[in-house]
Amino acid sequence: MDSNIWDSPALPLVLALERAGFSLRLAGDRVRVEPGSHLTEDQRRLLVAHKPEVVMLLRCSDPGVVDRREAFRAQLAEAGAPAVPAFLFKRDVPYAPAVCFSCGEANGRASFGRCWRCALAWRLACRLPIAAEFATAIDDMRRIA
Repeated sequence: MDSNIWDSPALPLVLALERAGFSLRLAGDRVRVEPGSHLTEDQRRLLVAHKPEVVMLLRCSDPGVVDRREAFRAQLAEAGAPAVPAFLFKRDVPYAPAVCFSCGEANGRASFGRCWRCALAWRLACRLPIAAEFATAIDDMRRIA
């Protein structure tokens, strides 16, 4: 498994499938491909082999992640280097256990912290590498929430 999804074979695989007319989406922790009956054995094998990276790529295109990423990029640009903003999607969210301090949604655990969307979006806004293992942590957060 590649340590950065942008460098993994999953990215060209997803792009090739989309160019070929396939639609990919997540249903829980499962990757749904339509029309699945048109996948070749090689395409299926590659999807299985790179599932964590494919899941993470699909999470990056989640509308909630995209909205947050754009807001966080604007905050980063406004702060100017070397400053780093707090990356808050909504202002005046109470800092409380089990609640994302950035957006106010459930954070998937009993402690303080960000929800999976805000956690992923700030990394994308900062253009940090995204490890496929991060998808597993996000899935764990989603199951608890």
